[in-house]
Amino acid sequence: MPTIKTTLLAGAKPEAATLEKIQEQYGARPGQSLEFMVFEVDYDRKKYYCCWSGGELKSGEPYLTLIGQAALESLSNLPLGRDDALIIQELRIGETPLRNKIKATLKRAPANSKICFVGDMQGELDGHLPQAFNLQKGSKTISH
Repeated sequence: MPTIKTTLLAGAKPEAATLEKIQEQYGARPGQSLEFMVFEVDYDRKKYYCCWSGGELKSGEPYLTLIGQAALESLSNLPLGRDDALIIQELRIGETPLRNKIKATLKRAPANSKICFVGDMQGELDGHLPQAFNLQKGSKTISH
């Protein structure tokens, strides 16, 4: 059974306008280092690039929080992975364990895909994703 291994990618950046909104809304200072939930995921001898975005899907359309939007933009702007397709996958807690849902999404996606996992990050999913994704200590720094 292949295992998932996930590493934070430090230095991923959203669009400048989104960054400005975050600075206004959360009181972050310009130039202050902000990290968004963007990851490199190793699974079944393949790499994937993923983000965790707060929000939900309504009629198949993602409605993201400001920070969730920043994570998605940071993923989209990565100089790694495929830019031809972005997969949006909603995660909810249910009968099937989260890790199984994540593995099923990865199995369906081509290697080097960019996948945005959407859900209630501050409520339902709070604290569950690091374990489900087997998040490793430390991070890889990228610059772009």
